[in-house]
Amino acid sequence: MTDRDTVHEPQLEIRRWFASEVAAGAELTFQIRVTCPFGCDLRGTEVLVAAPEGPVLTSELVSCDQGINETGEVTLRAPSEVGDHEWSVLFRPQESKPQASEPPPHAEASLAVPFRTEAHRTSLVIWDVPSPAVMGEPFMVKVGAKCAEECDLRGRKIEVYDGSGDRLTTAEFGDTLWPGSDALYWAEAELVAPPGEGVVSWSAGFPAADLEFPHREASAGFGFATTKPPQHHLTVEVVEIVGGAKGRATVPVPNAEVSLGVYRASTDESGRAILAVTKGSYELSIWKVGYEAPARALEVSKDLAVRVEAADLHLSERSSWEDD
Repeated sequence: MTDRDTVHEPQLEIRRWFASEVAAGAELTFQIRVTCPFGCDLRGTEVLVAAPEGPVLTSELVSCDQGINETGEVTLRAPSEVGDHEWSVLFRPQESKPQASEPPPHAEASLAVPFRTEAHRTSLVIWDVPSPAVMGEPFMVKVGAKCAEECDLRGRKIEVYDGSGDRLTTAEFGDTLWPGSDALYWAEAELVAPPGEGVVSWSAGFPAADLEFPHREASAGFGFATTKPPQHHLTVEVVEIVGGAKGRATVPVPNAEVSLGVYRASTDESGRAILAVTKGSYELSIWKVGYEAPARALEVSKDLAVRVEAADLHLSERSSWEDD
C-alpha cells in the first residue's frame, strides 16, 4: 500500500496565538498551520474558523515547507460580550479548491480554541491638586483616564466624590489627549474646599458606562489640606556657597522643594519660592537630590524673607577625598 492509498491524518496548530484571556472586542491576529505526516503540499486548501453561532472566517493555506502548510496572517475580532468562548478551527479537504493533480486523501481535522474575554482595564489619575486649599474657596484639579486598549474616551464623564461617597461634581473629557501621552483623556474639575480646616480625602471615579465594549470602572483617591485664607507672604531664597579662601560667592539653587508645614513650593531659576501662609509657628525644610540644608524653626507674624544655605553633597565628598 502506498501513501496515496492511505488516508493522511493532518494535525492542526495555531501560531502566534493570543493569550487565554483577551479584552472584549480586541483584534486577534494569528496563523493556522496544517501539518501532513507524509509531507503533502496542501496549498489552496481552505481552513475554517467557526464559533458556536456559525462561521467566523475562511482562510486558505498559502505556504508549504516539507508538509508544514500555513495560512497568511488571520485577524479576527473577539466577541464584545464578557465571558467564556470557544472557537473551532476546521480542516475539510473535500471542500478544497480543485488542484492540478489529484492529492492523496486527507482526513478532516478540528481544533478547539477556548478563551475568555474580559472587560477593558481602565486607569485613573488626578494631578495639579493644590495643597493647601483655602477653606470654602473654589479650586481646580485635573483628572485623566486611560483604557489599556486605547479606546476613544472623548465626551465620557468622570465624577468626583467626597469622603462619604457623595458626588461633588462631574467633568467631561475633551477631544484632545494630554500632551505627550498616547491615550490619556483628561478634564478639569472645579471643586470647592470644605469650610473647615484640616486634611481632606476625596476620590474620582470613571463610571465606564455606555461604551462600545465593556470597561471596568476605575477610581483613584486624592488628598489635600485646607487652611484659613493666607495672611502673609514668605519668600525663601535657597543658595549654595561656592569658592574658597580667595573668595566666596552664592549661587541660586533652582528646583528645590520648600516645605513649611502644609505649604509647599519649588524654587525658580533664581533660587526663590514664595508661599502665601497664615501666621503661626512652623518648621522650614528644604530638599533637593544632592543637597543638604538643616531644617529651622520659623515664626510667621508678618511678611518675611529668609535665606537658606544648601550644601552640595558631591562637592563636600570631593573636598573630603582631596583632603585625604
